[in-house]
Amino acid sequence: MSKLKKILNKRLRKFYLQRRVYKNVNRERIAKRQANKIGKTEFSGASILEKLPNLDEVNNLGYTKLGVLLNNEKVEKLVNELNKLECFDPYRSELKRFKVSEVSPLTQVANYKREDLVGIKEVVEIANDPKVLAFAQEFLGSIPTISNINAWWSFGEKEAAEQAQFFHRDVDDYKFIKLFFYLTDVEMENGPHVYVESSSKDDQFTKIRRFSDAEIEETYGKDKIKYFTGKKGEAFFVDTYGIHKGLLPKKGKRLILQVQYSINEVGVESYIPQKIEGNYNKYVNRLLIK
Repeated sequence: MSKLKKILNKRLRKFYLQRRVYKNVNRERIAKRQANKIGKTEFSGASILEKLPNLDEVNNLGYTKLGVLLNNEKVEKLVNELNKLECFDPYRSELKRFKVSEVSPLTQVANYKREDLVGIKEVVEIANDPKVLAFAQEFLGSIPTISNINAWWSFGEKEAAEQAQFFHRDVDDYKFIKLFFYLTDVEMENGPHVYVESSSKDDQFTKIRRFSDAEIEETYGKDKIKYFTGKKGEAFFVDTYGIHKGLLPKKGKRLILQVQYSINEVGVESYIPQKIEGNYNKYVNRLLIK
């Protein structure tokens, strides 16, 4: 067995082991122990944030909204860079990679490759924003690892059939948080992110499966189900161990950028670090940048 395969197998074993820890108190205890071994550091420099986000809000509600952090010019530049890349349909492996302008009528979701996203300077700068990293560190209790970067289009006028479009928990690590940016305007008909407020701290629905709207509404009540609408350039931090889903647009298409911060590596098939210019924290970027 090759050294690379052994590393991959060890990482995946750890990933699947943590998915078997169902009680929140146990997940928190293990996360704290791991975080203490890693320790913390200082992050400094110019930031898109005026101040650190509200940690109590994330701990109590499972999310915090950050407002518009990217102006229209910056959003347009970022979208233009993304449009140069090819997408893939994560649910239809038989389809070849394609530009978003050439999307198949069968495709509901079109993802960009992680390795390609790391090649976009604007994406890496956002992921490594010092106040963003400082907040991720505050939430995790240790120096964060950027364990994933995603961006994807969701297309309207189709029936919800993909897994992320039904209520679920992400069980990616003992503790992790995700930063989302809307890169298109998102109203109710454009497929907003949907989150069950305060569900990240309870032990209901911890079995790894998809849950119906009726199950969630009966348990938590409709008032706890929050719909994240917003303008392009708006951002929010979410603890997606809490129950959530992404609505499929009824019309138009939605583009979203997501950066994940965690204590450990997560269960992606493989990391292919890219060689890029820039003075970035080596530990934070250890999985994505050479």
